[in-house]
Amino acid sequence: MSAPTRVTTVLPGLRGRGVVLAAPADVDRVRHALTSAGFTLAEADLTTGGHPDVSPVRPPGAAGSADHLDGDPPATSLRTAQRAVATALRLPETAGSNLDALVDSLRDLATWWPRSERIVLVLHGAAALVDSDLPGWHTLTEILHGASEDLWRGGAPGDRLFETVALVERHGVLALPEEPT
Repeated sequence: MSAPTRVTTVLPGLRGRGVVLAAPADVDRVRHALTSAGFTLAEADLTTGGHPDVSPVRPPGAAGSADHLDGDPPATSLRTAQRAVATALRLPETAGSNLDALVDSLRDLATWWPRSERIVLVLHGAAALVDSDLPGWHTLTEILHGASEDLWRGGAPGDRLFETVALVERHGVLALPEEPT
């Protein structure tokens, strides 16, 4: 079987392999393009340790709200991010607290996603982990990149195309170029 369609093939303005960086402003465009190309999305919010739709609601102007420029971003640790990833990917509970269990569970992604062969994990708030736990960021991305490499063996039964799109504000991550009209 030929090589699978990768995230960067669908969205050539993004860079990376296995773990791809994108600007948060592009999230709707990323979602639309990937789902239109047949990818299944799992989304996690690294600032809350959960799904992006269950973020705590803050009143306008409160510290940390989207419209308050002086608010400090929430501190995020590797463990918070690990729990968010395990929850988003519907992995066993142990994967959220034990790095070896996370690695093992990612290797068995076909068990947790039997009907999805092309899975993209979208990490909202990834800059929070970069800013507050850079070694944790490197550990998590190394695990996710390794899973991406391990899960595709040429199209054999049980293979999964697995990539991560980390939404990172700042840190040199550029927005996608405007689409031609």
